[in-house]
Amino acid sequence: MNFDEAIAAHTKWKVRLRTFIDGTGEKLDSTKVAMDNQCDLGKWIYGEGSKYKSLDAYEKLRASHAQFHKCASQVVTQASAGKKAEAEALIANGGSFSKLSQDTVNAI
Repeated sequence: MNFDEAIAAHTKWKVRLRTFIDGTGEKLDSTKVAMDNQCDLGKWIYGEGSKYKSLDAYEKLRASHAQFHKCASQVVTQASAGKKAEAEALIANGGSFSKLSQDTVNAI
């Protein structure tokens, strides 16, 4: 697992979500976005990384990563429902998504 690449990929989510909200980005499905076991980091967490599950650091990473994907899914849901202001609030500096993103990066 290349953790620098995992950090970069999760950092790019904010751009992906912002362009989705603006209607200029890729089509995102909230159900798929919520799946924390589909990205490279999630596959590592639930695969090879699970050998570390007895460590507090592992659980912190697993939990923050899962919440990160759940919040990203909420952004997609809000934007898809035409609630752009609510979606923007989630990804704004100090918003839930931004906090969970930083928590995940820190846990990595």
